[in-house]
Amino acid sequence: MRLPRTLATYILREVLLYSLLGLVAITMVLVSRNLLRHLDLLIASGASAADALTVLWCLVSVLATYSVPVAFLFGVLLAMGRLASDVEITAAHSCGIGLRTLVLPVALLGFAIACVTGYLTFDVEHRAQRRLRLLLQTMAAEGRLIEPGEFRRVGERVLFAKRRGADDRLEGVLIADRSDPERPLLIFAEDGELDWDSERDELRLRLRNGDIHIDPGPEASAAAAPEPAGERYQRIAFRTFDYTLEADKALGVSLSAYRPREMTAAQLRAVIARAEAGDPLAELRRHDAVYYRLQLQRRLALPAAPLLFALVGVPLGIRRVRGGRSWGVLLCALLAFGYYALLTFGQALALTGAISAAAALWLPNAAFAATAWALLRRARRAPASA
Repeated sequence: MRLPRTLATYILREVLLYSLLGLVAITMVLVSRNLLRHLDLLIASGASAADALTVLWCLVSVLATYSVPVAFLFGVLLAMGRLASDVEITAAHSCGIGLRTLVLPVALLGFAIACVTGYLTFDVEHRAQRRLRLLLQTMAAEGRLIEPGEFRRVGERVLFAKRRGADDRLEGVLIADRSDPERPLLIFAEDGELDWDSERDELRLRLRNGDIHIDPGPEASAAAAPEPAGERYQRIAFRTFDYTLEADKALGVSLSAYRPREMTAAQLRAVIARAEAGDPLAELRRHDAVYYRLQLQRRLALPAAPLLFALVGVPLGIRRVRGGRSWGVLLCALLAFGYYALLTFGQALALTGAISAAAALWLPNAAFAATAWALLRRARRAPASA
């Protein structure tokens, strides 16, 4: 039977409308919960409006992998529930329109949402994860690297600031640098600002109005040819001076050691290949290859969720029940919880070695596919059941 264009457009419009409403509500809930975890850091570091918006955007991008499929499920259940409660599904059946005609446009939309989810999991999520971590670490370093009145050791350097001004500027800055034993430095400055160089992954102190004192020290002096004491010691005055710190030492973590969720699919495959060849993965955060297999399989499995949600949601939504919209909200919560609970359970089993990573991540899809087949078969036999 040819798909009626008017009916398909009507169904798609209803599903998209409720999906958009659900996406806004679900995103607000998820983002607000995650944003509260970083609120103290944002305040303590004196984050600018641009930084706060960047954190917000990264959170939205990371959580979209979950919020988009769940919002689509919400839209399918509520749209079909409204059509059923308003007897429009019964009217469609009386006109000879079968279940396949109702399922097909929603399934096509589910396939499109699945493609969007695939793009999010493979291209957007890992970039947002990486950017969010670096930004939060940077703000933590800028906010707590130098506490006024306290000496802070960073590698072979000691940092000190007398006070912090109202504009977050450090006043009375002292830096003792012994990273080069042959040329130890003492730097004094009236004030300075801590800044992040994202291109070079460096923390930079922009100092103003100060002096650099260079003393070769007794070891270097003894090795050098005899010369007047006044020529060994140097004092350099400056108006502005940019002093850089290694990000790895300042932030307390290697920036090159990305987490599995921050890696591209190609990087995950390369790590898995290394592990299979016997590489211990010593420089990585996770030394067990199962974490990387789980992450790769997760990116392959999650995009199938919207299509399965469509196939499950239509036969459940067209059942006529009182309070169709309220029932749809409750059913959406139960189905979404069930899917992601199975996902978490499967990952836990894979980490214990009970099942493979592929089986763990495709377990929810297999369960929902079986459920969709049973529901569609039942709905086809009794399309107008109440």
